[in-house]
Amino acid sequence: MLLEKKEVSWLLIEAEVRSITRAMLGLVVSMKRAVLFSALVCLSSCGIIPDHQTPVPDLSSPDHWTGTAILGVQDPLPWLLEIQDPKLEALIKEALLHNFDLQAASARVEIARATAIIGGADRFPQVSAGADAMRSQRNSTQGFTLTNPRNNNFGVDFSLNWELDVWGKLKNRAQSAELGFAASEMDFKYARLSLAARVASAWFRVIGANQQLGLAEKKVQAFIQTQKIIYDGFVDGIFNPLDLRLARANVSVAQSQRDGRRMGLDNALRSLEILLGRYPQASLAAAASLPELKPHTAVSLPSTLLRRRPDIIAAEQRLLAADQQFNAAWKNLLPSFSFAASGGTNAGQLSDILDYNQLVWNILGNLTQPLFQGGRLIAQKEQANAQALEAASNYATVILTAYFEVETGLYSEQLLETQEKSLQIASHESVEAERLALEEYSSGLVDMMTLLESQRRSYDARSALLEVSTQRLLNRVNLYLALGVDIEIENDPSPAMDQGWFVSSSVN
Repeated sequence: MLLEKKEVSWLLIEAEVRSITRAMLGLVVSMKRAVLFSALVCLSSCGIIPDHQTPVPDLSSPDHWTGTAILGVQDPLPWLLEIQDPKLEALIKEALLHNFDLQAASARVEIARATAIIGGADRFPQVSAGADAMRSQRNSTQGFTLTNPRNNNFGVDFSLNWELDVWGKLKNRAQSAELGFAASEMDFKYARLSLAARVASAWFRVIGANQQLGLAEKKVQAFIQTQKIIYDGFVDGIFNPLDLRLARANVSVAQSQRDGRRMGLDNALRSLEILLGRYPQASLAAAASLPELKPHTAVSLPSTLLRRRPDIIAAEQRLLAADQQFNAAWKNLLPSFSFAASGGTNAGQLSDILDYNQLVWNILGNLTQPLFQGGRLIAQKEQANAQALEAASNYATVILTAYFEVETGLYSEQLLETQEKSLQIASHESVEAERLALEEYSSGLVDMMTLLESQRRSYDARSALLEVSTQRLLNRVNLYLALGVDIEIENDPSPAMDQGWFVSSSVN
């Protein structure tokens, strides 16, 4: 019998819920009509513009790069395919997996994703439910009898609050958060490319520093050999004390320079190990020589740079997000419409908690028009407008910086190549001149100063050649990064970004 009573109660409650739903829908329809009427009055009397878009400074892309008179214009390949260095690829994989800056960037993406979900939650009804139970006792005296009756109270309740997004204010906020999420994704992608470029540059510096140390060691040994020849000649009375002292001074200077090269290699190794997420103990073994570069790299048209570079896309997304924040800010001045519904039961017995007769509910519609808040809403609107203007300026700055990086990289590419060819000739000729000077000095045909000058020029030319060869590689890597060229590593170990059910949407 009790079961039948509960079934009847459930049916009555279900019917009442349907009645509540119909009442809520009717209230929503009525409020929408009132809102539409208010909107027409507002738009006709106040001249409100629906949505605002901050103008961006005119930065039309040039037809061609001014710094590339000899390079072909085409889409560049992933740059690890152009720099054939298996060790470098392994180091980049290690950095993508263990670098803490990249892990922090990945965490910021997750923060932005959660922020976007939070920002869009206000567009949906906020529903909550609860249950409570209470027991109380109160002593009372009636006649000569002392009583202490106990009272029980049980209840369940639910509530619903929903702000109607009549003006699109909540949509603006949600889209701003989504665009912020999209910008953080581009930030992560650029951080990934930047890390790969930094690892490559650090690796090339390690190789260059190691080669410079080897050259400095050869210089010391050559000067020691020269000193020995001069000393033997001094003992035999052929050379004077001045020659011997100059030879000894050259050895000491060369040893000092060698120690400086050791310090440079040590710093380069530790800097690279930090990027790899390792303890900086300078234990990484350097390669014997720098990888070979192709004579030229392909470049795309300037217009494609705006669609390829992640930092430019991120700046654009932030500008759009700032516009959405401004749209939401000025819509705060308009009336807001919301309704709330609540219901529940309250019974003295737990078995009656679902009794239809205990059910109570109410629905409330609300219209609020801000009148005076001490200038806060106006200030928020002006603040959002200024932030949008700032975002537009930052966007233009990022574009100009990107153009600058590409143009200087292309121009340096040509000059460094020419410089390297000149130094190759200078290095070859200086080595031959050193050999001839040593032979002629031993025969007494030239003086000590000629020998020392030929040796100095020989090692300076070879050192300069190594420096320029390293600089060419560094410039090429910076050019790849400036062009936004990807690396496309097989089995990329970059931190994964699980977007869950949330998908960033573009602004319509």
